[in-house]
Amino acid sequence: MRKIDLRLVLVRSLYERNVGAASRAMANMGFEKLILIDPQCEFTIEAQKAAATGQAALQNKVIYKDWNDFFEHEPKGLFIATTARDGRGRQAQDMETALRNFKDTHIGLNQESDEAYPIHLVFGPEDWGLSGDDIQYANACCTIPTYGDNTSLNLGQACLLAMFIFRSVFGGERTRLDGQQKPKENQKKPDNIFPDQSLKAWLIEMGFQLDKKKMNVFTVLRRMLLQNAPSTKEFKVLEIVLQQTTRKLKELKALQADSKIKSPPDAKS
Repeated sequence: MRKIDLRLVLVRSLYERNVGAASRAMANMGFEKLILIDPQCEFTIEAQKAAATGQAALQNKVIYKDWNDFFEHEPKGLFIATTARDGRGRQAQDMETALRNFKDTHIGLNQESDEAYPIHLVFGPEDWGLSGDDIQYANACCTIPTYGDNTSLNLGQACLLAMFIFRSVFGGERTRLDGQQKPKENQKKPDNIFPDQSLKAWLIEMGFQLDKKKMNVFTVLRRMLLQNAPSTKEFKVLEIVLQQTTRKLKELKALQADSKIKSPPDAKS
């Protein structure tokens, strides 16, 4: 399947903060092309605040005055409208189902080409959504699933959910957090080394015998800990705890020996 060029289209948006929130959602999902058709708001610091760390789409937004202007300048591809209501002429479909059908059967998506295939994901204004005129050229009119009585979503949230569904169907490389970063090229991945010696030393100081074959407490604990698949960092923390506890136990025993702490003798009658 060829690459996808997803474009978020907001029609007659009423509130700049929702446009800013949509820009932030696009940054979360890895998209940058934001298109506005006849926006009903100005864009001030409020939109920038809502976009927060996702300013790219907001700053590079493209504005068209109407649909004629849009179709004159935008490349042809899939046009997917979103709706929170069903009715005559809409024939609303579940978004994930529709996207999977397009992925499997649409000619434009499955032909060989070096150029990315454009898909326009379209959202209407906050008060009434897309009109019949807005969806007349749509390849599909899709709903975003909800589980409560209120099927109307905030515009920014709807954009985020729709793009997440899109990613679940068409894929993409997920963002890795600091602790999930891939090792650099030629960098050896650290081994998860279980702190065998530290655990043994700790158990011995606790008074356990490790030479029993039938029920070896070291073997049992080791198996229990490994079942949780600890990370390298967790192994290191465990080893620090074991070593420090062992050292404290040895210090306590040495203190007892030096002080010659003994139980008082029984009193004689």
